[in-house]
Amino acid sequence: MSSHKKPLITFIVLAAFCGLLVSMSNLLSRDRILENQIRFAQKQLLEIANDPQTELLEIEADVYQLRSGGEITGVVFRQSTSKGYNGNISFWLGVNTEGEILGVRVISHKETPGLGDKIETSVSDWIHTFAGKSLENLQEGDWAVKKNGGVFDQFSGATITPAAVIEGVETGLVHFESRSSIWAGSTEQLIDPTTETLNTGENNEY
Repeated sequence: MSSHKKPLITFIVLAAFCGLLVSMSNLLSRDRILENQIRFAQKQLLEIANDPQTELLEIEADVYQLRSGGEITGVVFRQSTSKGYNGNISFWLGVNTEGEILGVRVISHKETPGLGDKIETSVSDWIHTFAGKSLENLQEGDWAVKKNGGVFDQFSGATITPAAVIEGVETGLVHFESRSSIWAGSTEQLIDPTTETLNTGENNEY
């Protein structure tokens, strides 16, 4: 082998080795991201259920039946709205068997930090105001920020974001009402909320 070919072969081997390292690093990073997403989703679902002993029964993609002591206590499902200030806002909506909201937790959004991010529980308690609300105990006009005649607080300097979430939650309740008989009676494989078998959806950013 001529001496001028040796540096070229060395370069090719090193390039291939570096490429392998990068690929392995990317795979490990994806695994860590997925693991974090699963843990975050599990935490949110159990917060909504408000009972660490609650069992999660997957009945459809992104739809989980809540069971406690063998009894169905509600359903948590993924809902979204495209009317956020900066686009799509995705969240979990939990509803009990009476149609009352158990809780709402935002999964992902691109709202402005310091303004629209008040929909996150880590920033404010605003999202908790949905608990106990239903289509029965609120009139249609109540599902709006107070500025627009509703019962929900708006954010200082940001009305679009809370209005979008409110509309999305109301739409979610209507959807639940139309599916409640099916969601309350499905029997699929039971999911242990401490395992990593949870479907977290496609765009979880946390």
